[in-house]
Amino acid sequence: MPASVLNYRWIFAVATAVVFPALILHTTCVAVMGPGTWGSGVEEVEPRLEGPTPLAEQYRQEFIGTQGEASPEAGLMAPSEDQGLAGVVGWTHSSGDRVVYLTEDTRGATRTSRVYATMNGQLWELPVPPAHAVNRPQWAGDMIVYERWNPWAVPPVAKLQRYISSWADASLRPEASLYACKPESTECRYLMPGHSLEVAPDGRRAALLRSGALLAGYYSIHIWDLQSDSTSVVVSLREHNGNAAKSFSLTWSADSLALRIHGRTDGFDRRSSRSSGSGGGIALDLIYLVPDGTLHDLSAAG
Repeated sequence: MPASVLNYRWIFAVATAVVFPALILHTTCVAVMGPGTWGSGVEEVEPRLEGPTPLAEQYRQEFIGTQGEASPEAGLMAPSEDQGLAGVVGWTHSSGDRVVYLTEDTRGATRTSRVYATMNGQLWELPVPPAHAVNRPQWAGDMIVYERWNPWAVPPVAKLQRYISSWADASLRPEASLYACKPESTECRYLMPGHSLEVAPDGRRAALLRSGALLAGYYSIHIWDLQSDSTSVVVSLREHNGNAAKSFSLTWSADSLALRIHGRTDGFDRRSSRSSGSGGGIALDLIYLVPDGTLHDLSAAG
């Protein structure tokens, strides 16, 4: 028998025994469970915690002094009779005299999200694709950034179609991603995976979370520099007691040079948990100093 035929049969035998079953198993896992952290950008970074310093303590006192003030999300519901807005207003975000509105229009067969912006007395509707499920639009510098929720909890065929398409279109990969529009732009562009955006007061940087589909209880905290369009990871942690990232908060200092991570966590490792009910976990009071990139643990401070 010719050697070429033997080589062909050998390759076919290996494909039958190994490649085809592996492909079938992979396809089945994607169709049933989804691709997990596919495209989410989540990172596992062990914390390099430093102790208190006078500067970190100074920022902690600033944060403590502002705890009684209204949170940035207080009073976000705006009256539904806002002129020129279609649908019911469910979210607003202001930056100086600039305002962003998110409305939900339920008059048709489907729920449609619309985003409007006002600046210099003018009102625009942003070109948000109708298929986008929009969350938390807000001003970030001179643009408006919104979160798109695109869950992998869809029928198996649709899940596989999206998975295959996502090899060419990275915006289809994450469950939560960020898009940017400018008030007079004709389209919104995909930025990166992420959610829970917190823009610093100076509008030059923002904090955000990244998490996977199957491991949604594990997060990496990132700083996004709007001027260089680069991101850096601060720390990774687990939420406490299954509280959907609400077991900790991210707060910027007034000068935008320090970020406080405050609350509780079930640990910094992706695979292990230190939770023992609502009273367990680890207390968090971390101050991240942006200029030198250091993370200070002040949880033991009085």
